[in-house]
Amino acid sequence: MMLFEPRQRDILRMVYRYGQISRSELHEQTGVRLNTVGAETAALLERGVLRECVVQVQGRGRPRVPIEIDPQSMHVLGLAMSRGGVEVGRVSLTGELMGQPITQTTRGGAATLKTAVALLREHLDENTLAVGLTAPGFIDLSTHQMLFSPTVTTGRSVSLKPIYDAAGRVPIALENDSVALAARWALTHRADAETGGDVLIVRLDDGRLGSTLLINGRPNRGSVTGANELGHTRLPVEAPKCFCGQVGCLERICSTEFLAMRDGDGATLAQRADSFDGTDPAVNQMLDLLATGLSNAVNFTRVSRLVLASELTTCQAFTRALTDRVRALTLGQLERRLRIDLWDRTEAQPARIAASLVLAHMYTSRWASLLAVGGEVHDTESVFEGNGLHLIG
Repeated sequence: MMLFEPRQRDILRMVYRYGQISRSELHEQTGVRLNTVGAETAALLERGVLRECVVQVQGRGRPRVPIEIDPQSMHVLGLAMSRGGVEVGRVSLTGELMGQPITQTTRGGAATLKTAVALLREHLDENTLAVGLTAPGFIDLSTHQMLFSPTVTTGRSVSLKPIYDAAGRVPIALENDSVALAARWALTHRADAETGGDVLIVRLDDGRLGSTLLINGRPNRGSVTGANELGHTRLPVEAPKCFCGQVGCLERICSTEFLAMRDGDGATLAQRADSFDGTDPAVNQMLDLLATGLSNAVNFTRVSRLVLASELTTCQAFTRALTDRVRALTLGQLERRLRIDLWDRTEAQPARIAASLVLAHMYTSRWASLLAVGGEVHDTESVFEGNGLHLIG
């Protein structure tokens, strides 16, 4: 059985950070005795988590033998449920997709769950280290139920137990999809994530807006697992009815349908954002309302960083207008300390984002999540093992 003891975990994070590093350099960086480093790395090499690189001869001394994360032997399975389908994909321990992910469309509810179970069984194998599972909405981890989700049109909760049954003893890291995106951000911005700080990550798509608040690098949990529901911030304006049953939700304001209600233009939000020159009244109204929601969130949480994660961030005039309005509406003392980052995340498929939940545990010390093996939930201070994986905080 492979166990990720605390020292092994430190070694993995150091190797991930530097890409390639020798045992003597690990000794220098961690302060752990060289013999202990050798023993721990040997265990990780044997299990296929690390591998040795080409020997490097340096003068008359002993050859340098760097080690790195093995991108081939084992993988994490990413399983992402959404409003209209399920995506599954194998992701290497370095975070790269191993082949193309498989996507199947569904009609939601029971069909989505049935498809997720079938795809999990088909792609799970002896080299699966763990499963990252995502779904939109609120999830109760103690009962393994989706409580409130756009995938469930009936409004009733749906049990995820069939997925846990299909996984058996393979560990599952389950989160809302916006929280998983924050895990992806923590991995790709590893230095920032390691140093802590409070960050609000906002995911903006056409008709969809989710957010995650990281407090000192850890996701804010609340009473149930889910996104910080900025998308369901309600404003007194006519907008398409939301799946939650209310009118005026910010995520429905940021949509093609909202713009069409204003002027009947059939162009999509992405098309209008791309051609935006400041003169489109409907887009300007949407930007005003979106900036109101974002600035209120910043004023309330007092974060030092706002990350806008959207392909729309490639539309320069649109994005500049949005960030300028957010800054204008943010309290002065906070605005001067606020950093706004743009992240187009065009490389991140849903399965890859889901797998990031496991990889963030392995490589980012400040990340925290709730994990389960065989349906039994553990927090990050608990031992978490299955298929040879042992994760502690």
